[in-house]
Amino acid sequence: MAITTEQDFLRSLYNQQKPKNYAQVSGLFEINFQKISKLIPLLSIISHHSVAKQEGENDLHLFVEEKSIYTGIYTLTHQLNSPAGLINRPDIRFKVYFDAELLEVISVCNETTLNKNHPFIAQCSDMDIQWELNTFIERWLDYCLVKYDTLEWKIVK
Repeated sequence: MAITTEQDFLRSLYNQQKPKNYAQVSGLFEINFQKISKLIPLLSIISHHSVAKQEGENDLHLFVEEKSIYTGIYTLTHQLNSPAGLINRPDIRFKVYFDAELLEVISVCNETTLNKNHPFIAQCSDMDIQWELNTFIERWLDYCLVKYDTLEWKIVK
């Protein structure tokens, strides 16, 4: 049977994906914790808005929203000038569990899903959505680890 429409094609493509399970998503949380620990080695003691500057690159901002001994909620972003003013992109909000060594994405650009217009979003499980969000930060952290290889974080006053 030939695929006749774009929607049929998307449904076929979507159905090829195997649903993600807790072990896979948890493994991604662990990988992301390791990567954020390389990018920001002193994350567990940073308690204020900090910025890392690297010549030729956008400044990398870390906003601390909540901080305790065992967890922290942060936003990692670039602040970019636009005609409408300063905007944060990609604006990734995440929670770190220091004792368990896990990083879980809470939102990207204030959205809890990256592809909310996907025609089959209703078929996505919570694990699939977590996978999507955490794969996004994993790739961005890889990018940052290459681009910002000699970061020095400074508190913004």
